[in-house]
Amino acid sequence: MEDIINILKASYKKNWITPRDGNISHKKASKKKFSITPSGLRKHELKVSDFIQIAINKDGWEQLNNFNLKPSGEIELHYEIMKCVDKELFVVHLHPTNIISIMYSGINLFDLAREFPELSRYTKVANNTGLVPPLSIDLAEQCKKNLSFNNKTGCFDYDIVGIPNHGIVSIGSTVFDAFEHVERLEHISQIVLSSKKIS
Repeated sequence: MEDIINILKASYKKNWITPRDGNISHKKASKKKFSITPSGLRKHELKVSDFIQIAINKDGWEQLNNFNLKPSGEIELHYEIMKCVDKELFVVHLHPTNIISIMYSGINLFDLAREFPELSRYTKVANNTGLVPPLSIDLAEQCKKNLSFNNKTGCFDYDIVGIPNHGIVSIGSTVFDAFEHVERLEHISQIVLSSKKIS
């Protein structure tokens, strides 16, 4: 959990989240539960004891601890992704400035990635979702669909998906892997914006 807290602190310093934005979850291999950041607390000031445990049930999720707190408002997003996998997984949801700017200009991140080999070599970028409301089931389902779970490998085919006017969802077997996908895509987005080729 300390690593998650450090990633949230780094995200705050990069201005990818404001104090109460963003959320991260973690599921250990073969477990039917995951940990998630709480809603409403300053993410760069979280303590390990603030994390909420969520049970993965057949008919939905169930909060197991810290009943004085609520799980992230994007709990449905994390649940939809976590219930698919049996391997260790981290799900990172942030609001990176340049990535959001690129999507706002009308660019599909999947198409962007194909133009930059240093991005596509290490990070598999999915097609953007539609323009879906935050905290919604629709957002959760579109993110899961676009990340594309592969039943043969037991993993998702893509590492990161963009949500226009909102942010990204990145996944990885470590929180650092998931964060690195965001860093890489944000870097390329900044390059494209700096080129002033966007009309």
